[in-house]
Amino acid sequence: MDYKNFLNRVLFSILFLIIYFILFFNYSDSIFYFVTLIYLITLIEVLIYFNRMKFILIFYLVFSYLFLILYFRYSFDLYEFTFIILCISCFDSFSYLAGKILGKNKIFYKISPNKTYEGLLGGILITNSIFLLIYLFMDYLNYLTQFDLIILINIIICFSFFGDLLQSYFKRLNNLKDSSNFVPGHGGFFDRFDSFLLVIIPIGLLTQFY
Repeated sequence: MDYKNFLNRVLFSILFLIIYFILFFNYSDSIFYFVTLIYLITLIEVLIYFNRMKFILIFYLVFSYLFLILYFRYSFDLYEFTFIILCISCFDSFSYLAGKILGKNKIFYKISPNKTYEGLLGGILITNSIFLLIYLFMDYLNYLTQFDLIILINIIICFSFFGDLLQSYFKRLNNLKDSSNFVPGHGGFFDRFDSFLLVIIPIGLLTQFY
């Protein structure tokens, strides 16, 4: 297992969460602008480093950002949004860890050679377990039933996985290992926030109906 790469991923996640929770506790109204900055940096990466299907990628980012605006404009809940962020981070970290320790069977070798069925299953099980325990023992998202929570968790997991896979496809298409070198030791912002870009689309839609 590449412990250095895993440590880098963990350190970046911790740094991001520290910044996020500083905003959470002190400047919650600024979270939208913080996320907008991430979209802007991701767009810059696409403009600089991606050549093939660049306009499709730009459309994808704009489309995703429109759903972010929709969510913040009509349905934003600070605790729910934090739940989404933590759920994505948890699934990403534990699927990576489970895949590195137990992974043998590749899912889409040509697109993303590191993804395995064992990693995917480990990420799904651990993420569901953690957030169900949080739900049972803390007064958190209590407006959701346990069934609704399970549905929400697994929607986030599903679109996280395909968001990561979609970004990997565009990188392979452009012969890129990382989306940029903006984050030393990690790659780029597109590498780190690829899951969120897709997750926010169904979340933005669902919150208009529930």
